[in-house]
Amino acid sequence: MAYPPPAYGPPPGQQPYGAAPQNGFGLTSMILGIISIPISCCWYISGVVGIIGLIFGFLGKKKADAGLANNRGIAIAGIVTSVVGLALAILFMILAVALRDFDVQEWVRQQQEQAA
Repeated sequence: MAYPPPAYGPPPGQQPYGAAPQNGFGLTSMILGIISIPISCCWYISGVVGIIGLIFGFLGKKKADAGLANNRGIAIAGIVTSVVGLALAILFMILAVALRDFDVQEWVRQQQEQAA
């Protein structure tokens, strides 16, 4: 009586992978930087979001430089967009303070009186 050939053994084990890259800081920085730009008209919120994005961007860039993350470009983009959002927030804050006492309806009335 013939027996079937023996079955193959289990497949050889895979080589262990390295640790997963820690890309969270760079990605969070870019997301917060992008969010800080359109909400810059609410300068009090955009300023806080921009500062937090800037902090996360520098932490993400530091991790990428140390070799723990592989998204250095995204971290730099997060830094840039956070700076732009922060600059726009400062601009809107200056405009809000400068135009605090400006009354549009009074200005229109004065323009109509001057034209008449």
